[in-house]
Amino acid sequence: MTPKQVRKSLIALVVILVLTVGGMLRSVTLENPATGGETMGTGYSVKITGKVKQKALEQIYEQIQARLTEINRQMSTWDPDSEISRFNHSRSLDGFQCSEEFAQVVRRALELSEKSGGAFDPTLQPLLNLWGFGSEGHDRNVPDEEAIRIVKETTGADKLSIDASSRLLKTEPEISLALGAIAKGYGVDEVGKILAQAGLENWFIEIGGEVLASGVNPDGVPWRIGIQYPTTNPMSSKLQGIVSVKGGAIATSGNYRNYMEEDGVIYSHILDPRTGRAVKSHTASVTVSAPNCMDADALATALFVMGPEEGISWVESLDEVETMFLIRDETGKIAERFSSGFEQATGYSSAL
Repeated sequence: MTPKQVRKSLIALVVILVLTVGGMLRSVTLENPATGGETMGTGYSVKITGKVKQKALEQIYEQIQARLTEINRQMSTWDPDSEISRFNHSRSLDGFQCSEEFAQVVRRALELSEKSGGAFDPTLQPLLNLWGFGSEGHDRNVPDEEAIRIVKETTGADKLSIDASSRLLKTEPEISLALGAIAKGYGVDEVGKILAQAGLENWFIEIGGEVLASGVNPDGVPWRIGIQYPTTNPMSSKLQGIVSVKGGAIATSGNYRNYMEEDGVIYSHILDPRTGRAVKSHTASVTVSAPNCMDADALATALFVMGPEEGISWVESLDEVETMFLIRDETGKIAERFSSGFEQATGYSSAL
């Protein structure tokens, strides 16, 4: 064989090796892959059941990260350059042009505010700041009644509207938004769309405790989600119970993680928009089952504000929505209260 023929043979061999290795890399599959990270000031996780080609998985992960980054850019009050921050700092009554995604969340927030009789209100940012729970608040403290009255005048979902071209219109210059009780759920739903569009049927998504699940877990059964026992101990992993979800969302709001204590009294970060004050009740947490996570997220907050009597009565009028209240009595004992279909819809079982 001549030197020229040897070179041609070597080149051909290298090409074959490159094509073979490249093909192998493209065809590599991962079984039951999972990923996670940080977003919206909390953590997120995504789990998939089954085998997924690595190259397709990389594209899915890139899409998820890009989508969550964009949602954060639009709706995080902790980002001074976000859409929501720019709207909040604008005193103009002429209208604020926002993205369609942002507009979609605000529209739903306003709808739920009306349906809940004001128990849910996306315009609480001034009050959250006053109490020290907001992104622009200072030290946490219990404000006096006069301060609450003055700031409360700059809130109210009835002072905000959104037109067909996605312009936010306020009738009060100081109106500003806080979407922390609905944006995480929206983010979960958006990640779910990415997985569904990729042809995946069995998956689990969680952002800051808000969950959307589809299909089954790697054991071939519906995804099992623990409902945390309400305790102020951040190291506790104790569960109150477990729900099973094959398709739908679970969200929980509670007063045992984000709160302040003054003169021996615990004040929750969840404010009652109707009074401007932190919710003080025997409700320790509220868990909601709903078809989508954006609604579940917002409804959990609204129901916490309402309390079990008003809240469960309202849930009974809603389609495909169920709830569980955890009530703490004077001795600290926790009792469970359910809407009529919660146990059947979620397969709830107590872990205690």
